[in-house]
Amino acid sequence: MKQRQVEQYEIVRKLGAGGSGVVYLATDTLLQRPVVLKLIKRGALTVEQIRSTVLREARLASAIDHPNVCAIYDTGETEDEAFIAMQYIPGKSLDKVIGEGPASLQLILSAGMQMADGLAAAHALGIFHRDLKPANVMLTDGGLIKILDFGLARRLSAEDMHFDPVKPGDKRDVNAPVGPTYTARGGTVAYMAPEQFVTGQSSVQSDIFALGLILYELAAGRHPFHRPDAPEFQSIRAIQFSDPPPLREIAPSLPQELESVILRCLEKQPSARFGSALELRESLKTILTTMQLEAVVVPGGSPLARLETPQEEEKRSTGILSMLAERFRDSTETPTKENSIVVLPFVNFAPAGDVSPLYGHALADAMSARLARISDLVVRPTSSLMNVPVQQLDPLAIGRKLLVQFVLAGNFLRSEKGFDLNWQLLDVAGQSILAGGAISVASFDLVAVQTEISNEVFASLQGFGGLKRKRATGVPSTSVPLTEDTSEDYLQGRAILSSFMQTTGSRDDLDRARTLLEAVVTRNPNFAPGWTGLGIAQLQYARHGLGGQMHLLEARRAFDKALSLDPGSIEANLYRVYMLLSRGEKESVRHGIENLLQTAENEWNVHTIAGITLRLDGMYEEALDQFSTALRLNPSGAPNIYNHRARVYQYQNQLELAG
Repeated sequence: MKQRQVEQYEIVRKLGAGGSGVVYLATDTLLQRPVVLKLIKRGALTVEQIRSTVLREARLASAIDHPNVCAIYDTGETEDEAFIAMQYIPGKSLDKVIGEGPASLQLILSAGMQMADGLAAAHALGIFHRDLKPANVMLTDGGLIKILDFGLARRLSAEDMHFDPVKPGDKRDVNAPVGPTYTARGGTVAYMAPEQFVTGQSSVQSDIFALGLILYELAAGRHPFHRPDAPEFQSIRAIQFSDPPPLREIAPSLPQELESVILRCLEKQPSARFGSALELRESLKTILTTMQLEAVVVPGGSPLARLETPQEEEKRSTGILSMLAERFRDSTETPTKENSIVVLPFVNFAPAGDVSPLYGHALADAMSARLARISDLVVRPTSSLMNVPVQQLDPLAIGRKLLVQFVLAGNFLRSEKGFDLNWQLLDVAGQSILAGGAISVASFDLVAVQTEISNEVFASLQGFGGLKRKRATGVPSTSVPLTEDTSEDYLQGRAILSSFMQTTGSRDDLDRARTLLEAVVTRNPNFAPGWTGLGIAQLQYARHGLGGQMHLLEARRAFDKALSLDPGSIEANLYRVYMLLSRGEKESVRHGIENLLQTAENEWNVHTIAGITLRLDGMYEEALDQFSTALRLNPSGAPNIYNHRARVYQYQNQLELAG
């Protein structure tokens, strides 16, 4: 019998069937890899249901980037059916593990921490599972947990599905916090939370209740409320009104602390459960640490950068992974990159308190963005210097550490008489000043200052013999002059936004940055960097779990406006790709990355997002190549890049390489 093929997927055998579709093991004939293919028949759902819910939700869920979540590779439609292609995970589901009897303490803790990690990544995007159960959780032979079926987990409200931020009259506050619940579809009764039978809604806490049920089953070898031979209504009443049988009577060796954690997950009132999946994970981790057990697999510091505060991320980075990264940086023989430059934060000579301490960083970032338009020039980031007082920076020492050929340094003074700025271009190897200059104006105009300095730097570097192109590429032919107030608000807004992204993680900072940048584009709607900054701010609400799809829509509107004014903006194009990735628009992401790789091949962040996308597509070796390129372009980013590489190794189940 001839094997059936759907698009590039050749069906191998049937794995199972559900209410709306059939699941098959298949082969991706283009990439030559096994996949799980879910086919949804048109008779099971209407065309509109398939397009507006099933496929749309699968595409959104494909943005969940976490090693404990099964990756969704592709979605599509044929004449007769729709399909979802997912990662194939060898191993066994937790219902089979539970069927073998109570699990070991190590496995309970490890599985619980990993499931909580995966849920936290989804919750940060406003995605709830709503059908979390042992059959939807896989355990690989190496001990890695993978949560399945996120692709059919989430439904936006009708209001959110049809919201258009550009449409006149739609004045909803896109900066309001994301709602805590979504209308539920039918889950599996035995794993629904008590409130779901009354309200029909799902939340973070309902997912935590389901996770608690799984932990109980792993510990006891049986469900606390459901019996296979009992009528469904009895299970519902037990979930709503009965206490679970005491765990330690069933499993006497279970630590009391773990029983308390599981019972807290199973509280009848949602407010009495853990406030977040990360809080649950930390409680399990505390038990593990206290007992000094070595779990089957506890991925050290699972990469949840968009959920962690910078302080937590810094603490995590002291682990083995970053130690390896630092060792690589210290021992690397990578030569200084030709035609590379770093722009140091400008030193503020004004009295303390006159402007934000990060104003000099924002001014340097603005200059870096302009210089990055010179395609022959590699511009190193200075984010690692955020917490170092600018007066203590040694330009030549930093140039050697960052492996750059040139350093641009300077200082500024803003006073009632005007704005004064001095700059110097330094040759690191020759320890000499190549060029320098001073700008003194009555009214500060950021665009004018950027243009003058970048033109002088370009001329100096071209005279030095390195640059081949005659001018920066993609720079708009017309400059938009800025008033002093607009220039100041833009730099202050970008400074606060950078502080939020790299240091504080405070919503107050994000709100302040957004307000300043909104004022900038209101006063000067033709200032492209203002729209880019506003788009980045809106994107952070979604990426840090402070907002949802409406913020992503506003970010999209801002990036589209920025690119209509300045199509060559690397920053706007780059962050627009991140926005599209957060929305699960994989095909648009691929097109955006292809364009950036052609126009900004020396931008390390471009190769980083390319690696992330390839990882999500399951193209692991290609992803590692992109991360290696990013590392060559930005050696100071080694800890961050190695964290991305570690995720790839976790996906490949090469846990010894993941650290």
